[in-house]
Amino acid sequence: MVSFKSFLAIYFSVLVIAVASSMVLVPALQNHAVSTTPTVTDHHFSVHWMGFAPADYNNSYPDYYVCINNVKGDSLNMSIALQIKNQEASGYYFLIDQYQTPPANWTIYQYIIGFIAVDGTNNFVYTNISRTKPASISSGILNESISLIVKAYRDSSYIDLYSQDNFTVSYHFIDRTSGWNQIRYDNFEDGTTQGWSVSGGSYYNWFGVSTAYYRSFQRSCKLYDTGSYNYFVVGYQKTFNTTGFNNCMLLFSMRSARWDDFAIQYNGTTYFRPDASLAANTWYQFAAPIPSGTVNVNILVAGWLDSAYMDDVYIITR
Repeated sequence: MVSFKSFLAIYFSVLVIAVASSMVLVPALQNHAVSTTPTVTDHHFSVHWMGFAPADYNNSYPDYYVCINNVKGDSLNMSIALQIKNQEASGYYFLIDQYQTPPANWTIYQYIIGFIAVDGTNNFVYTNISRTKPASISSGILNESISLIVKAYRDSSYIDLYSQDNFTVSYHFIDRTSGWNQIRYDNFEDGTTQGWSVSGGSYYNWFGVSTAYYRSFQRSCKLYDTGSYNYFVVGYQKTFNTTGFNNCMLLFSMRSARWDDFAIQYNGTTYFRPDASLAANTWYQFAAPIPSGTVNVNILVAGWLDSAYMDDVYIITR
């Protein structure tokens, strides 16, 4: 997984209401009859930014950020979490597809969501999206958007269109080797944790520098727990001073045996969670904007952790 989203889900509502996240399709104000083949402007639902739920989320960064450096493979596979809740008087068959031709190097395929009954809810992750990884970005950042559409049909053959609406998803591709200034780089090669400590209390058995797994030779920062009868969430925390810097990015790589509660928090507020499930014991690279000022970064990993490794932590700015 190479992309990391700042919101949990997109919600739609004919139709749609959300439980936890960012864009929501809510019923349009008008309540008029719709023709068998409606136009885009003649529909029963529309896309609206609703912000995060629960309330401890901050929706300042509603886009996707991808650092292209040291990413495995030539294809960036994107994931978008959605929740559709049907609040109309009838059940419908849903699909999601591209609305407009995407920019060059993007591939988007249709996804059949299926039937959602009245008051029914469907949570899913739309993964039929990929982009060829840029080899480099001379300006340091490449901003692109894709346009998607959700359609509701009366029939299982997806012929009799009831209603539809489109929305835009924005991506920012980062090349940290071009056009960026490096404020901080933690790679743990000096044998210390370089100011990082454990968050979530003292429910851990070992925290320090390890040579077992790493992204840059030959050390990483390891958090290890042998188990507890109480559920707790632990992670890595450190305070950075980004005062006077604009357009700052936090980049880091992490490998964990569990990802139950993975999140990035700034000063106690959650800003980022992944859309898709993360695989155990696999390295992921994350990119997330970080605000200006004195910022306590808390990277939560899991409860009943087992082990996690963090390496190559960058703070960069433009």
